[in-house]
Amino acid sequence: MRNLSCGRSVHLLDVENLVGTPRPATAEVVTLMGHYRRRVPAGFTDQYVAAVNHGALLAVGLALAGIQLLVRSGPDGADEALCEVIRLDHLDDRFERVIIGSGDGIFTDLADWLRRRGVEVVVVSRPDALSYRLRRTAAQVIPLDLAA
Repeated sequence: MRNLSCGRSVHLLDVENLVGTPRPATAEVVTLMGHYRRRVPAGFTDQYVAAVNHGALLAVGLALAGIQLLVRSGPDGADEALCEVIRLDHLDDRFERVIIGSGDGIFTDLADWLRRRGVEVVVVSRPDALSYRLRRTAAQVIPLDLAA
């Protein structure tokens, strides 16, 4: 049986957390992705999944054309949507590396679960928004400074 995860990565982007606002403008998301792509190595087979609340859908959708976009309302809606992807889409079987683009502590237990299943977990976050527990769980943390 062929190992489907070999060399593959998935980028899970909590856009609101990465930008630092629940309603980012399209230009802010374009700037974010420019910084992200310069800081985070990506392979040809990498996949991207982004999540936002319904109020950010249009602005983020315009900036991230071609990237799978999940929408969930509520204070932790985007986080919950990405957590479901980790659990329900069998990322541990399909990817060698999971890059969590968020500093939210809600991802800590799932990051630990992925790590115990042999998946490399990388966290990309603004330094001021990074949960201590998530930082300690990740194999690598890549700081994302949007002001630079």
